Amino acid sequence: MVSGASLEVQDAILNVLRTQTPDFGILAEEGPEDEPVPLDAEYLWIVDPICGSLNYVQGIPYFGVSIALRAHGAIRVGAVYDPCRDEMFAATLSSGATLNGQPAQVQQIAEGYEAFEKSWVGYDWPRSADKLDQALQIAQVMAGQVVSMTAMGSPALGLCNVAVGRLHAYWALELKIWDIAAAALILTRAGGTLTDEYGNSWLYSPGGYIASNSIIHGWTMRCLQRILERDQLPHGLRATAPRRE
Repeated sequence: MVSGASLEVQDAILNVLRTQTPDFGILAEEGPEDEPVPLDAEYLWIVDPICGSLNYVQGIPYFGVSIALRAHGAIRVGAVYDPCRDEMFAATLSSGATLNGQPAQVQQIAEGYEAFEKSWVGYDWPRSADKLDQALQIAQVMAGQVVSMTAMGSPALGLCNVAVGRLHAYWALELKIWDIAAAALILTRAGGTLTDEYGNSWLYSPGGYIASNSIIHGWTMRCLQRILERDQLPHGLRATAPRRE
């Protein structure tokens, strides 16, 4: 869903970026679609004007503005602003993560499976039917093993709240780079781990991501893989596939 506010916020951001950094490329969620994407730009701004637009449209006060700068092939600056709480999450590649200027760090509450049992986990629903079916099954598997599971509605804030210790993990199966570019840097500079849904580099993910405090990353990943790997089997073998906890 694209709201008028999304376009207005994006225009305001892009006006500043184009004025201050006229030679930089820009990749923005709301396009325009007919504008070529400068993926090979030496410097590239990645902008999500309202990450959590469905929440915004429904009047749910949980959404953020996400801006990242990719330079020389790496995300080097990231900022996510939550206007409802006046919270600025930020990081650079050469410094730690901060929340309103104060150092931020992931929360590690225990070790081993005990840590997973004490975890608060966030997630977001995909839009495509096949991914949604997988996400529903993953949520069912995971819900009985952790303290709480919450649908966030804003991937950028989901990752940032792992970074500051409010959540211990976050996962989603169908995100875009503008959803997570800034928050990815903030999370990792806060001591967290971010991969694709199979534990590989998040940079090459087609849309699935797992963010965590590092301690429970493996446990979270196994919950996803229990469903994802089963769905890769021929249909007749899925009922007999071994179940992994």
